[in-house]
Amino acid sequence: MNKIFKLSGAVVLAATLAACGGGNSDDPSPSEQTGILTVTNASIDGVNGIYGNGALNLTDVEKKNPVGSDPEVCTFKFDGANRVGADGTAYGDVRYRPDATTLYVIFLTVNGVEYSSGQPDNSAVVRDSDRIRLSAKSLTAGNGSTIRVSGVIPMRPSRPTGC
Repeated sequence: MNKIFKLSGAVVLAATLAACGGGNSDDPSPSEQTGILTVTNASIDGVNGIYGNGALNLTDVEKKNPVGSDPEVCTFKFDGANRVGADGTAYGDVRYRPDATTLYVIFLTVNGVEYSSGQPDNSAVVRDSDRIRLSAKSLTAGNGSTIRVSGVIPMRPSRPTGC
């Protein structure tokens, strides 16, 4: 009887992990790579500032080829970009096409507001130095507020082909 309960428990645990994507694989984990973002021209108060006071937490870069009209992308997430000298944090989701030199889309949450841009301008995917560079990149939130972001977001060096 105990064998049945142990086997049932193992099946339930495996099913739970599979439903969650195998654990916390989508959650950024500590890295040794420093990133820094400077937010300017914010249309709402309390957002401008420097975010990133040390190493960022990163997920692995994954190549995803979704069903439908969305293109194949290389994607990763980051968090832990704490605001320097004030309360606040930034985290995000970065996506770029394999072998592309600019971003496909970026989502950046700053102080609880999610901003995004699907434009490639003012961005660079710099694979040889494992970085994404932003230069006065305009991002817009669903509520219409805007920010400009400059800086560097690191990415893990071990990446799929093209990423």
